[in-house]
Amino acid sequence: MRGIVIVFSREEDGKKIGRALERNGFQDSVCCSTAAQALQEASVMDGGIVISGVRLKDMHCSQLREYLPQGVELLVIGPEARLSDCPPDVMTVSAPVRVFDLVNTVRMMLSRGEKNRSGRETGGSHSGGPASGPAPENVRHGKTRSPEDERAIRKAKQLLMERNRLSEEAAHRYLQKRSMETGRTMAESARMVLVLYENE
Repeated sequence: MRGIVIVFSREEDGKKIGRALERNGFQDSVCCSTAAQALQEASVMDGGIVISGVRLKDMHCSQLREYLPQGVELLVIGPEARLSDCPPDVMTVSAPVRVFDLVNTVRMMLSRGEKNRSGRETGGSHSGGPASGPAPENVRHGKTRSPEDERAIRKAKQLLMERNRLSEEAAHRYLQKRSMETGRTMAESARMVLVLYENE
């Protein structure tokens, strides 16, 4: 089963996030107060997201990410100053949280996970992570993109950098990884990000 695990040292912080998500249609979240509990919950999920604070009672978010099972992604929420402690390629949302940013980030991350899962179920990909097998045609060197595709990619990267505090390189890797996992071109992945973020 897929789902959302929310883990914060202060349980009330996690419950607030859970209520915000529930109001926006995410009904299957579980709240925890330690990373160990979160890892136990994540171990029975078939993909999903762990939403975490920067520092938990029993480990840092960077350690939590290392221990998460394959197919479960990490989203870190915290004050702007503390988010600099996160690994550069981890998706983040700064606190105080804007519900719109939180919901759209969760929706985007879950939609990627759903595409991965449907690809596996139809035989479109296999286990072993994005590094296994050849890269799709769209990420091989020498492929020329149209100006419209380049604009979509630049705009999606800019949004990821602004909304989720990713570096340009991490935003590029995020789009690249998403395209490899879903079998879409990088421009198609960028347009999906734009659609999810721009429905304000």
